[in-house]
Amino acid sequence: IIAEYGDTRRPHMSRVMPNVLPSIILVLVLLAQLTLAAKPNIVLMVLDDVGWADVGYHGSNFPTPHIDALSASGTRLDRMYAMPQCSPTRAALLTGRYAFRTGMQHYTTIFPATSAGIPFDTPTMAELFSQANYSTHAVGKWHLGMSSWAQTPTRRGFDSYLGYLQGQTDYYNRTMASCKQPVCLFKNNANAPGFPQADTRQGDGYDFWDSERPAFQGFGEYTGDAYNKRVESVIAESTQEDRPFFLYFAEQQLHIPLQAPPQPEHLARCRNVTGGSINTNRTILCSMASKMDEAVGKLVDSLQRHGQWDNTLIWVVSDNGGMTHWGDQFPASASSNWPLRGGKATAFEGGVRSVSFLAGGYLPSTAVKEHSSLLHVTDILSTLAHVAGISMPSGIDFDGINAWPSILGEEKAAVRSEIPLNIDTNPMRQIGGPAPHGGTTANFSALIVWPWKVIVGATCNPGLVNAGLVMDGWWTIQNYSRILPPAPSNGSQAQVLLFNLETDESEHFDLAAQHPNLVTQLTNRISGYWASEAHGFRRSQLNLPLKLGNPRYHNWTWAPFLPSIRHSKYWRKPAGEAEGRFVESTV
Repeated sequence: IIAEYGDTRRPHMSRVMPNVLPSIILVLVLLAQLTLAAKPNIVLMVLDDVGWADVGYHGSNFPTPHIDALSASGTRLDRMYAMPQCSPTRAALLTGRYAFRTGMQHYTTIFPATSAGIPFDTPTMAELFSQANYSTHAVGKWHLGMSSWAQTPTRRGFDSYLGYLQGQTDYYNRTMASCKQPVCLFKNNANAPGFPQADTRQGDGYDFWDSERPAFQGFGEYTGDAYNKRVESVIAESTQEDRPFFLYFAEQQLHIPLQAPPQPEHLARCRNVTGGSINTNRTILCSMASKMDEAVGKLVDSLQRHGQWDNTLIWVVSDNGGMTHWGDQFPASASSNWPLRGGKATAFEGGVRSVSFLAGGYLPSTAVKEHSSLLHVTDILSTLAHVAGISMPSGIDFDGINAWPSILGEEKAAVRSEIPLNIDTNPMRQIGGPAPHGGTTANFSALIVWPWKVIVGATCNPGLVNAGLVMDGWWTIQNYSRILPPAPSNGSQAQVLLFNLETDESEHFDLAAQHPNLVTQLTNRISGYWASEAHGFRRSQLNLPLKLGNPRYHNWTWAPFLPSIRHSKYWRKPAGEAEGRFVESTV
């Protein structure tokens, strides 16, 4: 300026601005681009009940080419661990805290019409991302509380939601029975008047929601197609925003009920996959895996078409192992976790070892291709918060570690040596109903202190009679069949098993008798630390179906039924939202 106009202390703005403005605008644009680059879009895709051997890159005969290709392009997480069942895992994943810190470790998962849910003093991943100026969207399964609207996705940090609130729903009718053998939650709903009966269903309640309204318009459409449309919409609309997005895509597949998608090509790809039974058919499960794989392909295609691929990080994780064919009735399925032992609802590796990988254009090319260090689903929040530049709130004991340096292969990265897989103890050995432990077992706990793993008490779902006799073992991939486990050394359920995962990841050899001192150390670690209230342990929340939640009182929908007297301390009502959306009402 001085060179052009001379030594003028206060140059006339009309002469300065034409030359300065372009530079200022350029700087602002560059700063905006740098800010956006520092805050990538995040897609967290949670697969439901996908077994270790239900994906092609683990040797499955299920067709999953998109999953195989996407995982090969990124970082495969070989030692990612979850909880044995879904709502405990989802609670741990979205809060970064072990489920036994929040009372969400129910071996039954949380029931329909229960008051249990993520506590209001614990922030969710969506609430933290929302406060960091992310748009936040949830698609698919919730299963983390719904007794009041305050427990549902749009009041736990998500700007939008499409999906179902319970643990499962029909893929076509979007309904779940309220009284059907072997589980009848509300006996007075059997042969209930005013509701159509079909396929032996009793008192079905509708459970499919668009934010806080029932989404009846999609009745009869396969839910997977509805999810894909919403994901496409979220990504397309993100191009019109000046902020990044966080998408929580909680895929419904491969959870029961087993229902083939309508497109014939999925069953055609599985014509040579057989096994299971009529009710729990492996061919149908395979077709659902093909449909799930299609969703992954559509996600990638949408990100690329809308120019969002380069600035998006994708994290895919299964909520637990696959449910195996241990029976012909609810809740059995036809997954394989080969060569791992057991499956969903067990403390064996087949129940808690999760299929997981990272990918996307934002993942640096220097990231390791195979990550073999221990990880737990609680690490996902800490890692993604670091990537997005989000500060974790003080005053809360988060359990996850930031795994990003380890994923990038840094030499001095923090790694885990210990994972409490499940800490679920109860001194009341026998109480009526499922609150919180039925049966006679008082323990369903497991701990890894690498390379050792100890299982204390029940090895399989304590709520199922003789679970250890039917849910334990190995299910093969080809010629799908069960290989029986060795006879237990102790006939009672109050057993302790010890495995060396470094030499025996398939858990064939119980070494408890050979290492009694080590067993004592590990069991003391569970009882003296992890199960101690002084160190943050919280007993399971009350988990009973409440009468007010009966869908017959809510126009036959599984709707919230209690007033939202309290909200999460981290929730913010979206700016500009009409007050009417948050007025409590029945459906």
